Amino acid sequence: MKNFVSTVLVFLLMLTPVYGGNGLGEIEVPSFQTEMEALKQLEIQQFRELHELKKLEKLNQIREIRQRLEALQVTNTEEFGEEVDEYTSILKELGYYKQDDDSAEEINNRNALIRFQSDHNLIVDGLFGSKSNETLLKRLKDDDFKHRDTINEAPTEEKWIVVNKTKRILTLYRGSQVIKKYPIAQGKLSNLTPEGKFSIVSKVINPMWGGAGIAQPVAGGSPKNPLGYRWMGLSIDGGSSYGIHGNNSPESIGTNASMGCIRMINSDVEELYNLVSMKTIVWIGTDEQLKEWGIDQTSYIKR
Repeated sequence: MKNFVSTVLVFLLMLTPVYGGNGLGEIEVPSFQTEMEALKQLEIQQFRELHELKKLEKLNQIREIRQRLEALQVTNTEEFGEEVDEYTSILKELGYYKQDDDSAEEINNRNALIRFQSDHNLIVDGLFGSKSNETLLKRLKDDDFKHRDTINEAPTEEKWIVVNKTKRILTLYRGSQVIKKYPIAQGKLSNLTPEGKFSIVSKVINPMWGGAGIAQPVAGGSPKNPLGYRWMGLSIDGGSSYGIHGNNSPESIGTNASMGCIRMINSDVEELYNLVSMKTIVWIGTDEQLKEWGIDQTSYIKR
């Protein structure tokens, strides 16, 4: 028996260099911290792979859109209507389409175009010509779109408005930064929409239209009301003569059509109404006048 025990002890001692004193030797059990670090590295790698996959999918999508657009070969269409389905599809993908009118899809398509034009500091006219085509092609190659506006010295660090009569664009700024751009309509004649530095002195939901001495008054909230559903009166003649408002003639946006007021798409003016307050600064001028005031709204495609 004694010899058997001795033999076993010798056998165990022989195993010790291989397995170590605790029986585990060179085999190390990973710590919890080591396992978590390995899992973290795996998650990071999987995230990177997923990000690269999504990036590739986005690039392929953009490449496909560009090919569709270039295939149209439009350089000077007279009106937005030709190839409308293709362009509308692209403008939808860029986020400019809204369901503004349930009964007139052509209005929704045109609104998408004029929103696109205003967002890139083009002259807003509702016509998909060579400049709109060039802008769209360039935009689809742009992974980091930014407005090209420059302000030498903003009159406030808060929100304020600039109306560019040359381009028919209303821009909402915060300090020197663009918040949003909107297409507008303005006076039939260039002198009907006043130029100068004003402020908002009245805000009305569902304003009544008095008829302007040429027609019967129209009740507030009526779809026939030329003022639409919002009114922001300017500091001219007490705030009741000139203002920023909606419309009952959506095809007029992007033209010179009003008696002097600034017309907007109804959904746009409702959005703007909620973004600005009383006493908000409003500057109105031509492109040249705005540059004299230190505001440069350069076209997106100007080199």
